[in-house]
Amino acid sequence: MSNKEEWNRILQIIGDDACDEDKEFKGNCVRKFNFLRTIFYIVVFGSAFYIFQGGRLIPHDSTWLRLIVVAILLTEILYLKQKRVLHRELNRYAFRECRPDKGLSRYLSFVPTTLNKQMLWSVTKYNFGNILYRLGKIDKASKCLGLMQEASATANNMLIALHLKQLIALYYNDYDTVKSCADEGCKLYPKARHSIWNFKIYKDLQLYRDYAYCCINNDYEKIYTVLGTPQERPLDEVARQYYLYLTAKKLGDIENAEKYKKYISENAGTTWYGKAVEADFIPEEKPDNYPGYVVSDEKLHNPSKVDRERLKYLLIGVLIVLLFYYLPRLF
Repeated sequence: MSNKEEWNRILQIIGDDACDEDKEFKGNCVRKFNFLRTIFYIVVFGSAFYIFQGGRLIPHDSTWLRLIVVAILLTEILYLKQKRVLHRELNRYAFRECRPDKGLSRYLSFVPTTLNKQMLWSVTKYNFGNILYRLGKIDKASKCLGLMQEASATANNMLIALHLKQLIALYYNDYDTVKSCADEGCKLYPKARHSIWNFKIYKDLQLYRDYAYCCINNDYEKIYTVLGTPQERPLDEVARQYYLYLTAKKLGDIENAEKYKKYISENAGTTWYGKAVEADFIPEEKPDNYPGYVVSDEKLHNPSKVDRERLKYLLIGVLIVLLFYYLPRLF
């Protein structure tokens, strides 16, 4: 399936919830990143051709070689610096601050600019599913999760899918599914890339498994201990206080319930948590395809080593290197 077709599937899910592009973000951050990435690739591939042609087409010169090294280092530094800026600003409102509406706007600004480049669609579907979940569009988040079923084969992709699945299960108080997501995550995490984000997902999966155990066993007092550590990210802290609020209500702990409710009301931003503490909140019903994602035993124990979405780009890279090496020898 082409990148354009994959993108249209996501847009169909978003539907009427699509918002205007963040033009300032697109102009200042995305375009600069795309420009620097293009320059970096040109310098790298041009330098590789110069080196591999072995002086047959263009004579080798020590001065040019020094300039090539400087050019590669300089463009790489600028490219990686802007990549970090893009990543921080792209995910700031979607995963850190309580502004998933602005996070959606930024992703709608960014993804169309990358459709002619390498795309990791499992990650993209997870990102949109997570944003839609935080907005309270649980049915649409579940549909994004469903799209991950066919493409998630690596431990990394299955781990993030389980995270989204667990979030949706928490919304519906489906504690058995919350636990199973954490158990499967324990098996996948050692085989996944140990990035900061994957580590956070792994810890979140285990945290809410402990919460689910307490709920199943009616041991609500223990939840105060399980969820006792404040979270660094504002979005995670609001979610933590929401589940503490539910716990306080179960215990009839009016004082703490009001304290948590006040914090959520003041800090929830555009997430669904703010609406959820109001008296007239009506949660969405479970979608027909719930839970929408299942990890087979075969994939759980033998995940793919290479993401199929990356494979074709790896093959293209190998082909380019071979062309650089053999083409000059034809002349």
